[in-house]
Order: sequence, then structure tokens, then C-alpha cells
Amino acid sequence: MDWKRIVVPVLFVASIFLIIYYQSTILIFGQFFADEGNSTTYSFQKKIIEPTIKIAGYKPIKIAWHGRPGWLPPTFNFSGCGFSNCILSDSNTKPLDNYQAVFFHYRRLSKHVPEKSKNQIWIIWTNESPANDGSLAKQWHNKFDWSASYREESEFSLRWAIKLRENSNKMQRNYTEIFRRKTKQVSWVVSNCNTQSQRRTYVEELKKHITVDIYGNCGKNKTFCKRKSSIECHSSLSNDYKFYLGFENSICKDYITEKVFNNFQDHNKMVYVARSAPNLKSVIPAKTIVNTEDFESPKALAQYLLKLSSNEKEYISYLKEKDKYYFPDERLPRTFCSICELLHTYKNRKLKWSGRNFNAWFRNGACIKPNNGKRSIGHSRQLLRSTS
Repeated sequence: MDWKRIVVPVLFVASIFLIIYYQSTILIFGQFFADEGNSTTYSFQKKIIEPTIKIAGYKPIKIAWHGRPGWLPPTFNFSGCGFSNCILSDSNTKPLDNYQAVFFHYRRLSKHVPEKSKNQIWIIWTNESPANDGSLAKQWHNKFDWSASYREESEFSLRWAIKLRENSNKMQRNYTEIFRRKTKQVSWVVSNCNTQSQRRTYVEELKKHITVDIYGNCGKNKTFCKRKSSIECHSSLSNDYKFYLGFENSICKDYITEKVFNNFQDHNKMVYVARSAPNLKSVIPAKTIVNTEDFESPKALAQYLLKLSSNEKEYISYLKEKDKYYFPDERLPRTFCSICELLHTYKNRKLKWSGRNFNAWFRNGACIKPNNGKRSIGHSRQLLRSTS
């Protein structure tokens, strides 16, 4: 038997397969860490490789929740991810050494720190800004490896995102009719009255110069939206009001929540006024919202809103511009897919390892002390530092 006739073709086919696999893997890595940055972009949406990667002969990577809040899912189906060889579950009574990675939610950390296995990855998860939580307890310092937070530099970004609509999905509205039906100026639904951002103080000054109707626990009409979903509530307000206040509870770098992104919901027909992160303009497209940072005082903002409310063409231009985008809530699938991907590839990646010095990295210089004086732009540049 001529072995060369058999071996050579086999080696040729094998080499072609390895080249294809290598190139595909590099493509995933390039998408995974854009420009060698730190935050992940999830491949489940990009569908870079079909079918998803499952490494033959390797056991699935097990990921556990340790102290999971009820609103987060105990499990996740990784089958739609670029890397699907992962299993997520609650640790419950099982020892943590059964898992390769463990999630710890910031607000569910106990006084007792469990034992960490060698080479195990611990991930600290938080949706809130440091202004809304105390410092990390000392026994938890330097215990984590990665973070999942709203911060852009986290290994797993929980930031909201919008997408540009395709031509086939363009919004079809009668903008003139929408504008002419509106009879009221500014609306605001708010339940947390005392916040680091001092938003209520800002609004009280704003009310001196333009009509602002406040709903929820902090307003006169506390029941208007209680029996309605968030979408139903805002859709109802959207019919009558020209503006809506999307004011955050704290003014911190990257802290841009649904209070701003709800502007891009399909049901919204109002112009949003945002008081949010100091880097808001780098995240939200121009002329889709009104930014309080562009005005030296609440009075100046009110004057602009009154002018805008009487200018049909200019007002409609805001609605048309924001309707070019839509708001898909894909944070959780993006995060879980990214985690599975990074657990397979982190040894070959350049990482910040943001969890290892989480308290200082997450807190120091992250938030801005608001200044609501009449001649203030609303944000002073005095940074709040950790007290730990």
C-alpha cells in the first residue's frame, strides 16, 4: 500500500481545517476586544461563526451565582452565543470549588468570604453607581478578578445601548399631528426623592420658569402610573406632554440608565431632557435629547424648552432624529455570552482585571458633586472619592 497517497491528502485537508479554524478564531477575538480594549462585545448577536463553538472532549465551564438577587436569572441558555460551552446555575448548597467562575452581586455580599479555589475566577456584579452604595467591606478587598458593571472599562459592560434602524424598519409617524396634539409642557415620573444628584432641587428651580407636572412618590399625583407598566405610563404621558425629564439619581462617569434610554422606545413621542453622566454626549447621538449640561442654569434650560415648544419644525427635528434609533434590551444575553467567551480565551488576552482593586477603581473620582446654583451648569467638577 502506498502510504503517501493516503497520508498526504489527509494532512492537506487537516491543514486547511486548521487554517480556517485559526482565521475564524482570530475574527472572533478581533470582535471580542475591539482595538484591544477591555470591554467585551458579544458574539451571539454578531453570529460570527455558525454553528457556535463547542470544544470536543472538554467539559462545560461551570459558572455559579453566589448571592443572586431575584431579578437576575438563575440560569442562561448559551446555545446562541459564539462560545456555548458554559453552564450557569445557582450555587445553593454546592461547594464553590465545583465551579470555574463565580458571580457575586455587590448588594448580596455577606460578612463571611467563602474559600476561593486555585485558578477560580470571581466576578463582582453591580448595576448601581458608587453614590448609591457603601464602600466594599474590607474583608472583600482584592478578592475579585473581573467586574460586570455599567462602567465602560469593566470586563463585562452592563451599559444600555441603542442601535441604528435599518431602512426596512424606519419609524412611520405623522409628526405634525403628534406636535399639534400636545397641550402640556414638561412631565416627570419619580419615586426616589432624595438623591446624590439633587435632581429634585434642580427641578424646583426649573418649575419657576416652566410648568413641570411631577408624578409618582415625589409629586402631587402619586397614583397616576402605579397600576400601569412603565411603557403604558410613558406612552400615556407622551400623548400630551412635549418634554420628559430623564434625570439620574447620581452624576457619575458612564452612569446612563433607562431614564435616558427610554427616549428611544418606540412608544415615546416626547423630547427627553437628560441630566446624566458627564460623558453623556459620547454615548447619545446629538439632537436626540436636550442635555442640561448645555445650559448655565435651570432658568436658561426653561427658556430654551419654551422656545423649542413653540417651534414646530425644530421640535419635530428632535423626534425624527431620535426615531432613527431603537432600544433593544440585550444587556443580559450580551453579558453572559461575553463571560463564556472570555472564560475560554482570557489566558491569551490583555485584561485590566478590574475586580482586583475594585473598590478604588470603581469609586475614586467616579462621581461628580452637583451644584444647583442659579449660575451653575448643573454639574460641578468636584469629584467624590471613596471614604474607605
